[in-house]
Amino acid sequence: MLEIDQEAFGRVQDDIKALNEQTEKVELELTKKRNELMLPILEKRREIIAKIPKFWPTVLQNSHEIANLVAMDDLPALEHLTDLWVKHDPKDPRNYEIIFTFSDNEYFTNKELIKKIFHKDGEQATEAYTINWKEGKDLTASKGKKDEDSEDSFFSWFKDVDDVTVGQYFANEVFFDAFSVYAGEDEDMFDDESVDLEDEDEDDGEVDEDDEEDDEDDQPAKKKSRK
Repeated sequence: MLEIDQEAFGRVQDDIKALNEQTEKVELELTKKRNELMLPILEKRREIIAKIPKFWPTVLQNSHEIANLVAMDDLPALEHLTDLWVKHDPKDPRNYEIIFTFSDNEYFTNKELIKKIFHKDGEQATEAYTINWKEGKDLTASKGKKDEDSEDSFFSWFKDVDDVTVGQYFANEVFFDAFSVYAGEDEDMFDDESVDLEDEDEDDGEVDEDDEEDDEDDQPAKKKSRK
């Protein structure tokens, strides 16, 4: 068996670890600086968007990955979405809030729905946010026995304490590329009517394992039943 200089090997591993830690710190500083420089630009964009009717509802519908999480019953409520904003912690950009602002509507009393993403124990985490539903208007409430065609509400995401991928997708893709998505330039969007990727895989039969792994890495978690 080949003998390994454990001491030398350990020193190299320590050097790699130290460099990775330094790189992470540099990347965080770059992100902080980018957010600082980007803020006034995004505020100008916000003023422009405010003059465009149904801008954010259109963005959500045009983003295939987000539209895939929206149930038909959610659409009337989402029509009241007037603003979407991502507020980063100036000290640690890994901590941020995704703020959805709504006009008065028949579904809930909240003016804002907020989803927080934060760095904890070396990983990204999230927490539940309470929506104050009006009587009989809770879109996340159980509607009795569920079948294969039943849809989970997009608003159930605000109760989710495990999945951070949707929040990351909102912050890194939907929010920053809002104009492109609004214009229908979302790369993930189908030209024709929206198709659920899970249904598409079943129709095609065999699925390439490499493609499946790539999809899982690049996309937020697909909508699944929440009990």
